[in-house]
Amino acid sequence: MFNLIKAEFYQLKVRLSPKIWLLMSILISMAIVIVPYLFENNFSGTGGIPSYFLAQAYAEFATSMAVYFLLGLTLTTFNNDIKHRTIVNSASIGYSRTKIYFSKFISSLTFALIFLALSFLTFALVIQFFYPTDFSSLVDMIVVDKFLAYLPIWLAYLALYIAILFVSDGTMPITVLMIILIMSPLFLNLASYASEWIKAIRPYVLTELNPDVALSVFGIENASYIITFIYFIVFTFVGLTLFKRKEIK
Repeated sequence: MFNLIKAEFYQLKVRLSPKIWLLMSILISMAIVIVPYLFENNFSGTGGIPSYFLAQAYAEFATSMAVYFLLGLTLTTFNNDIKHRTIVNSASIGYSRTKIYFSKFISSLTFALIFLALSFLTFALVIQFFYPTDFSSLVDMIVVDKFLAYLPIWLAYLALYIAILFVSDGTMPITVLMIILIMSPLFLNLASYASEWIKAIRPYVLTELNPDVALSVFGIENASYIITFIYFIVFTFVGLTLFKRKEIK
């Protein structure tokens, strides 16, 4: 399995698409600070733009867009498999499908964490340059209150993406998934008015999970992480099971 993970990281290293994603994250993080700085005089008041406001805006943007960035990052780790049939080759030379599955999962997870870390680091450095502030408060606001709180939810999404990419042979399933992710909040919001049952289960749907909203399950308070862990286990189990049964040609 170590050789498979090593090969995955090598492929990520030599491909251009991962570098493009990382460049995008850096540019977006810089823009969230630099653009308001350039137009600071247009803001009312004499105090300028407070750094905590930009940090909060960045955290909200990052958490709302992370699921779509993670989808792009996961697709990046599978690009080579479509072109060069690396999954087929790995299976044909004797590697177990379980090892193939989890080596891909580990590489995708590592790539995603590096992406998020570089994005935050860039934002922190740029905001310190333009708006010197208390760095520890910045870390608490973005890393502790947002990134670490949302990380289990992102892992569940990552497990879902990988499961679909492993068992599908084309781009249609993942395209349909993206449409569902985009439309799901609107659909659930409208359906909640028509059905009390949908209104009751809405907070437990993956796209609606929020660590800031307290949920209870069987009397257990603040059970959002338990629900997220269940999603993660189910997606991983289903994806691995279907991949083991999939006929590879």
